[in-house]
Amino acid sequence: MATPAEIANDMAAHADYWQKRDRKTFEACNDAARVIRMFLAGQHVDGRTYYGLHRRLIDLIYRYRAGRVAAAPNFDRALQILQQLRAEAFK
Repeated sequence: MATPAEIANDMAAHADYWQKRDRKTFEACNDAARVIRMFLAGQHVDGRTYYGLHRRLIDLIYRYRAGRVAAAPNFDRALQILQQLRAEAFK
């Protein structure tokens, strides 16, 4: 499995790709990378930021599964690592 930093880098790369193609995908990728990096840096991530991103990632997971987009980011992996990092932050 990839490390959290690798997943953040992957999301940032996807954000660059999707920037001019789909705004929702761009924002979700960009925010996922930012929040993962915040957790890794030991910064506080408030509930509104975390759960807003969580909801958007779930929406995009269903959106891309239904459309079967080939170059879609791996939102499942980003969501799993966010959940893991949040659990570790609140131990």
